[in-house]
Amino acid sequence: MGSDQFFLRYWGVRGSIPAPGPDTVRYGGNTTCIEVQAGDRLLCIDGGTGVRLYGQDLMKRLPVQVTFLMTHLHWDHVQGFPFFTPFLVPGNHFKIYSGHHNGGNIHGVLKQLMAQPAFPISMDAFQSEVGFSFIEPGDRIEMGDLKIDTMLLRHPGGVLGYRFEYRGKVFVHASDWEHPDEGMDEEFIEFARDADILSVDATYTNEEYEGRCGPSRRGWGHASHEAAIAHADAAGVKRTVMCHHEQTRTDGGLDDIAARLFVGRSDLEFALEGRRIDLL
Repeated sequence: MGSDQFFLRYWGVRGSIPAPGPDTVRYGGNTTCIEVQAGDRLLCIDGGTGVRLYGQDLMKRLPVQVTFLMTHLHWDHVQGFPFFTPFLVPGNHFKIYSGHHNGGNIHGVLKQLMAQPAFPISMDAFQSEVGFSFIEPGDRIEMGDLKIDTMLLRHPGGVLGYRFEYRGKVFVHASDWEHPDEGMDEEFIEFARDADILSVDATYTNEEYEGRCGPSRRGWGHASHEAAIAHADAAGVKRTVMCHHEQTRTDGGLDDIAARLFVGRSDLEFALEGRRIDLL
């Protein structure tokens, strides 16, 4: 590892619930988990089912020190933690940052996840050092030359967006996020301003969001592909990666949306499980 590295890797790209099966093999069916490395610092956004795969990768390079950044505590962002093997190995160090969400916190959620009758193994089995820190929207985390800013995103119960700045490059992750009914989310646009990479919620088509095929998804806390693109363009983002794929969306369905919306746009793509994106 060296100080010239700054990259992200998607270990989980799906929203709400895992979606395994032959129709989601290419884009991936695991729920949200994104590895970030800035220099020698290892970070991870969220602990959906993709964190199990990340854990298996970390097992090849023990001992490790990793900082987790939680967007929020909804089920699809925490459900992989009980299967994160490095927690069970001595010599590792983990720090988990989280906000207070609807009166809950990540430590309490983990205790509930890893307890009878839901799970046979408790947090007492952890052999690693695991610490917890609480952050508020607008707080900044500084780790040497890595700066991480936070923002409260539009989502039921609240969500933290993260903006990473390292050696002149910017990566922003904003999921789960919903655009306003009218106009644009100007605070979001400023938060994503001039990002080299924007990883953004884009769960629904416009037709789905507005209820022209099935129930309206307004107020569910997620964006349409079209709104995500419009906000990325307004922010001057260089490359937009759309994530939190709707759970019933097949690989072919994502391909069809890309064929319709990405024409002539090399700066747009869908998040792909296992893909590494380098900023440096």
